[in-house]
Amino acid sequence: MKEVGRALSYKHTGYRVLGAVITVFLTLLILSACSSSPPEPSQPPQPTEAPEEGQTITLITPDAKNVNNENTPKYQIQTRLTDFRLLNDSIGLAWGVTKNELRIYMTKDNGETWSNISPSANVQFLSNPVYGKDILFTDPSNGWIIRSASGLTETVVLRTTDGGSTWKVSSFPDANGISSIYFNSPDYGWLMTSWDAKATKESKALYATSDGGATWNLVMQNEQYNPNLPNNTIPISGVVTGMVFKDISHGFVTMQTGALPKIYMTKDGAATWNPGPEFLVNDQLRGCDKVITGEPDFFDKGSLNGWMPVGCQVDKAGSITYNGYFTANGGENWKFVSFGLGSLTGINRHIPPTFLNSHVGWALKQDVLYKTTNQGKTWTALSASSVLKSKLVDYPEIVKLQFISSEVGWLLIEKKEDRKSILLQTTNGGVSWRVM
Repeated sequence: MKEVGRALSYKHTGYRVLGAVITVFLTLLILSACSSSPPEPSQPPQPTEAPEEGQTITLITPDAKNVNNENTPKYQIQTRLTDFRLLNDSIGLAWGVTKNELRIYMTKDNGETWSNISPSANVQFLSNPVYGKDILFTDPSNGWIIRSASGLTETVVLRTTDGGSTWKVSSFPDANGISSIYFNSPDYGWLMTSWDAKATKESKALYATSDGGATWNLVMQNEQYNPNLPNNTIPISGVVTGMVFKDISHGFVTMQTGALPKIYMTKDGAATWNPGPEFLVNDQLRGCDKVITGEPDFFDKGSLNGWMPVGCQVDKAGSITYNGYFTANGGENWKFVSFGLGSLTGINRHIPPTFLNSHVGWALKQDVLYKTTNQGKTWTALSASSVLKSKLVDYPEIVKLQFISSEVGWLLIEKKEDRKSILLQTTNGGVSWRVM
């Protein structure tokens, strides 16, 4: 009986120990639940600035070597574009800078697919490159990108001869700001730099290359003035607005000098410069606070026929009225043509008309596109495009309008404060538009 009692006592004691352990465990569980705060709801990471947005584009994978066919692997990205350039009816470039990296894309099929032809991310960009100042292509194979000096980084020239598949880098012997770039062939090009810039004047230097941008030579510097020699440089007075070379000998530089623009011409490959025809004040330019113009744009291979926009700026009204100067003899003389388009106001007043040749041009006023076929003497409003109207509501700022043929044109619009942009295309002369 003692053995049985001892066994029962041990059994009872075991139950008590087990019960105590369970009690302690439950107590700890309750205390833990009470002391722990409830889990916070999952939230997406908050961006420090508005994300960059734009239309979605379809990219060809790098291993496809920029060749598109039905078996080519593709993927989609969303990107913000800040500039573009059409090279022919089907080939064009578009680009922007994201986190100091230049993202430049080329399409060879009217925007159906794109190739990423960006240079190395090691070459950092602090601002968005502008065509004719920081980027220029003579054809789909040959192009140049200038990365200006900043801080400890030097100015470098990136150049490609294979449509952006590879880029070569060369140094540039001037750390001043870049005013303009122009190449009239894959070999011959010019770069204008400036410093000590004021509202109506700046010091200027001009460099030339004959080996596609690998090396550069100084051909003009307007601070090296010698009173005993003729001063055949581009003067300090005036801010460069454009530069064009018809061939290796003949070139033009347009400048803003205050109330009226000026044009300077060279006939010996930039060694000497002389004033070109003067911009005369006529009835359409009277009452302007400032007359503004862009660079000459030549339409034909012989560079005989070309034009320049000329705008009458009225500061009090915040308006610009555009007309044009046209040449038929390579820029020796310019004829003023009144457009009769009326004044532009608002955020898009700095967008001039664009011309395809000496007769055909387009102008966008608000959300209506106008076309001329007689050098701007008369303009016809094209039928309203529902896509154009709706997109201009969301992206009200016009960045650029370019037509490469009588049918094909691109339009880049944006909403800068939201860091958003979108690229539109027409293939019927501006009658209808689609998002690329």
